[in-house]
Amino acid sequence: MGLFDNPAEKGRKFSDLNKYVTDFRLVRETDAKGKTRTRAVYTGPWTVMRETGTPLKLRLWGSFLLTLGVAGCQIWLVMLNHLGSGMLLVMLPILIGLLPGLYLLMGSFSLPFRGKPMRRDQYMHSFIRVSRSAVAVACFTLAGLLACLVYRIIRGDWSFFRGDWLFLTACGLIIGMCVAVIFLLRSIDLAEKENGAYEPQTL
Repeated sequence: MGLFDNPAEKGRKFSDLNKYVTDFRLVRETDAKGKTRTRAVYTGPWTVMRETGTPLKLRLWGSFLLTLGVAGCQIWLVMLNHLGSGMLLVMLPILIGLLPGLYLLMGSFSLPFRGKPMRRDQYMHSFIRVSRSAVAVACFTLAGLLACLVYRIIRGDWSFFRGDWLFLTACGLIIGMCVAVIFLLRSIDLAEKENGAYEPQTL
């Protein structure tokens, strides 16, 4: 199963708020004291990572550290003073990119560093969230960079000062690290196993 494969192709719906409800079933149990309680048991498929080439942990931790680098560069980018820092069309995509940057961080903290099988929701909230957020951050950063270039063309000002070079450096680092994160996650071989291959997981 590829990182960007669409689970909906297998007849599964991921578009509404209840997209993972069908992966669980409610089970009623009676304890030794005669009290009845209800618990949710996971019955959906599991996503497992298969060891191929570079150790999994190295790729996962590399992705995690890169997302931290992206977050740091995004904050640095917003605080920089450069030629286009006062232009809304330049800074707007940079600021919008902070939102997927937050999701990028959230997803990176959910990556399965211990290598355990993932429920469908865990897979979507880690691998898929990180990869899609990385694409969004790279696109918004590139949009801000191109807007700054257009602004320079219109203004006819090609003088570069320290803040301008730092702006270019930060944009390049963000885009490069996002591409690296996507590459690392896509290099991990994933396989989907039907329920029953692992012990049921309860909530």
